[in-house]
Amino acid sequence: MTHHALRLKVLLVVALFVLIHYDASAQKDSTRIDDLGWLPESFEMELDSLLNERYKQYHSLSKPNAAASHHSFESADETYRHRVQSMESAIPLTYNPIVREAIDLYVNKRSTLISNMLARSAYYFPMIEEELDKAGLPLELKYLAIVESALNPTAVSRMGATGLWQFMFRTGKIYGLRIDSLVDERRDPRKSTRAMCRYFTDMYSIYGDWMLSIAAYNCGAGNVNKAIRRSGGATDFWQIYPYLPRETRSYVPFYIAAFYAMEHYREHEIRPSVVTMPLAVDTVHINRRTSFEEIARMVDITVEQLQELNPEYKKDIIPGNSGTQILTLPTALAPDFVVKKEERLAYEAAHPEEVKEIKEPSVPETRYYRVRRGDTLSGIAKKYRGVSVNDIRRANGIKGSKIKPGQRLIIPYA
Repeated sequence: MTHHALRLKVLLVVALFVLIHYDASAQKDSTRIDDLGWLPESFEMELDSLLNERYKQYHSLSKPNAAASHHSFESADETYRHRVQSMESAIPLTYNPIVREAIDLYVNKRSTLISNMLARSAYYFPMIEEELDKAGLPLELKYLAIVESALNPTAVSRMGATGLWQFMFRTGKIYGLRIDSLVDERRDPRKSTRAMCRYFTDMYSIYGDWMLSIAAYNCGAGNVNKAIRRSGGATDFWQIYPYLPRETRSYVPFYIAAFYAMEHYREHEIRPSVVTMPLAVDTVHINRRTSFEEIARMVDITVEQLQELNPEYKKDIIPGNSGTQILTLPTALAPDFVVKKEERLAYEAAHPEEVKEIKEPSVPETRYYRVRRGDTLSGIAKKYRGVSVNDIRRANGIKGSKIKPGQRLIIPYA
């Protein structure tokens, strides 16, 4: 396949992906990482082949025929290169054909993804920057949240990684995040960012290099160390590139591309989407078990808005009986809530017989489906309201679309 045909095929896949996944942007955001923040598995494979081809070209640019083959791209390359090299960053940024391809995928077709990220960043980036600054880390690390989760705190990967920073269960626990049936602090933007900062502090103390630390965040220090050994002891990301896991080879170029796209979106005529989250928020302490429904009755806010501002509470219940918890509210509503809360507590103290215990919602029993000849994941998903193909994949640890007759699949509840 020629370079032009391959590039056209990739762009067509991106365009199709955008049309399918972003047409429902006006609906409540219940999307996961497969929908917003990462590319479909089939596309990841094709993208990896493309980026590896760029890697080969990158190391052969000194040859006259290679330079001639890039003649049609020289003008855009020079523009991209100048912009990347001009971006202020404590993290050294490399520009090469691999990064150029990643940039193209972000900014071509007036990317809806970047439009959405610009809107979300108005809410999340100030908080992330504050935590990075406290930890003494480069503020530019904030752009990793775009690659990780598309700034979606409830994002869940196929492997179960969760939150803005996509912590796995075990890693989240190691870095002090609470994860239980009611609370998942991997979904708490501030607490998970603090955990991310501790992780990067540890990685940088090992490697002394930001790109290797970023690679380790994606695939683990063990895989980076293995790549270093296989490369003969090289400590530069681009030298160990061919020895890293497939996803990590795409991950670092996408980080640079996300950085570029968020800094230079205007030059590509990309406009931010409408901001739906309040930019001014405040926190209040909750010392009793409280439901989102109860809070919504006390102040002028919906349960959906509470879910968006407090994604760490998995079942719309704040378990205040076990210790003080934090509730995030729009700044304009926080004082009114504090007054109503005190009034409520005083009333309950005077009328204890009226106090009702808030019970945890019951969890439906697990349901299963036995695969029949001719079944497909998409066909099975259509049999169950609100269940997607990706939901079935995650519940069953399926990476592709291959299923076989007689296989028993877990069908999650929407």
